[in-house]
Amino acid sequence: MVPDKFKFLLESLQSKLEMNPPEVVGAQRGQGEDVKWSKGPGFSIVPFGLELAGVTPYPILDNEPKSKRNCFKFYCSGVGGFYRSDIYGVSSTIIEAEIYQNEGQFRSSVRFDDSGDAVRASGVIFESGVPYISCRLEDDGEFWCYEYRYEGRRVSSMIAYAPNSMAGTEIFVERVGDHLVGLYFFNDHSKFYIYWV
Repeated sequence: MVPDKFKFLLESLQSKLEMNPPEVVGAQRGQGEDVKWSKGPGFSIVPFGLELAGVTPYPILDNEPKSKRNCFKFYCSGVGGFYRSDIYGVSSTIIEAEIYQNEGQFRSSVRFDDSGDAVRASGVIFESGVPYISCRLEDDGEFWCYEYRYEGRRVSSMIAYAPNSMAGTEIFVERVGDHLVGLYFFNDHSKFYIYWV
């Protein structure tokens, strides 16, 4: 069961899944716009979103790769950061696009397939400038919600809620210096890593 604090966020994401997308495929570079690339998934608005899925983020690059196979193209504005990404498949053609929005203390993204259908929405609510809670919602209704805990201004752990796992599981963040090296939870006093570098 999901705590009440997530209900507004999940409802907001559900409404975003039902929205009509702007032109999804073939965006043109606009004036004052910057374009970045990665050779695989490089960014998620959900803190540790890629790592929680077992994916090591690819570095963000300034230059277009020679091959666009499985690449991500990020469109940036000088003020708001990323506002869109195009996702290329194995044939080096755009198969999905993701639209990012900043609405005060709420940041969201919606991913669309090449037919323009929304397939995933993610959102983060900030408090005092840091992520407080986040959710990822799939078009089939499956979801993952996280509540963040801090030591100073850095996330030390997150409490996870999802229909396919035990509600309230605490996932700990392991770092060496400033670098993330692992995400794990405890089961019978043993560490189980869901991500490890």
